Amino acid sequence: MNINPEHFGKKIKRFRLLNDIRQEDMAEKLKVSRATLINYEKGHTAINLEVLNRINDIYPNFSNEDESVKSKPRIIVDNSLDFQVLFSVLHKKKNYILFITTFFAFFGTLSSFLFTKYYDAEITLYPAKKDLSQGFSQFQAFASNLGVNTASNDQSFYIPDVVRSRLIAAKVIKQNWKMKNGQLMSLIDLWELNKENWFSINKKPLDSLKISERAIKKVNHHINVAEDKLTGLIKISCTFQDPYIAANIANYIGEQVELYIQKENSAQSKKEKLFISDRLSLVKLELEEAELKIKDFKERNRGYEDSPELNMIFYQLDREAEAKKSVYLTLQQQLELARIEEVKQSPILHILDHASPPIGKSSPRRILFLVSSIIFGLIFSSIRVVIKY
Repeated sequence: MNINPEHFGKKIKRFRLLNDIRQEDMAEKLKVSRATLINYEKGHTAINLEVLNRINDIYPNFSNEDESVKSKPRIIVDNSLDFQVLFSVLHKKKNYILFITTFFAFFGTLSSFLFTKYYDAEITLYPAKKDLSQGFSQFQAFASNLGVNTASNDQSFYIPDVVRSRLIAAKVIKQNWKMKNGQLMSLIDLWELNKENWFSINKKPLDSLKISERAIKKVNHHINVAEDKLTGLIKISCTFQDPYIAANIANYIGEQVELYIQKENSAQSKKEKLFISDRLSLVKLELEEAELKIKDFKERNRGYEDSPELNMIFYQLDREAEAKKSVYLTLQQQLELARIEEVKQSPILHILDHASPPIGKSSPRRILFLVSSIIFGLIFSSIRVVIKY
């Protein structure tokens, strides 16, 4: 009987792998060493008739292996996928696929209970309308005709940057927030940042500055800002472990942003108004002094009109008083415009909708865990069935 050792060795190896038989087990049943079996599979050693008969006796299906492999339809034929064969293979193993998919779905959904619950609270801000400036347009036009410069509001703020600023985050960290159970707690205590890690080697007391720095950085990860470029509507959403903390922080941030922008936007107007007020008081004193000089001059020089020298001195004093008077009137107009500008710039933002404690959690979404687990289990089991086929 002429047997090709290489071809027959591949047949033995293919049969062993398809039937999930270990080399040690097969070698023991055939009463040969594992090294001899390896040489059979690699085609280095020709198999004798005694071992061949032993294989056929122990594994009756071995002789039909070639026929079964040849008759088995292929999923991939000429580099193209045969979907009919694929679906047929999957359908035959539907119970196995269903079991694996159910297993993944169960443990995937169960794992969602291990994640921390988070709640989203949202507050919306809307820019104030600038209709107020229209009411002062005539006054400003009149002032411009007199040569008085009118103040303009050139300041602008990018709200997302203000919300995520270190200033706002530091204020949030310093506050104690009321939880759902009525307890007051800071974010540092909520996140347990002041506790040492169990794997920490250094047992020195934690630095309060480092704790605050970590907390400030972490705050920004729990805050999201979205701005509608068309309408200007701003949405600030906060995500925290407690629904009341999430709502309270969202409202607090909205109020702080409103106050900050209002303060900064009116700071220039206040500074200008204070400067003009101080200058106006000084010019008023100088004007009164100039008018007193004219009064004293007239009282001492009753007939100054007839003297060219006294008349010239009078005109100099009068010209100086008129100049002071002109400056005084200009400063009065500037002061009124500064007051108007201060009114125009307040408020800049309106809180459209305050945040309220959310009823349900935002994460983890167990339906998402369930769907993802089902899809993963279905893909995993199908690939395993196809590879094994």
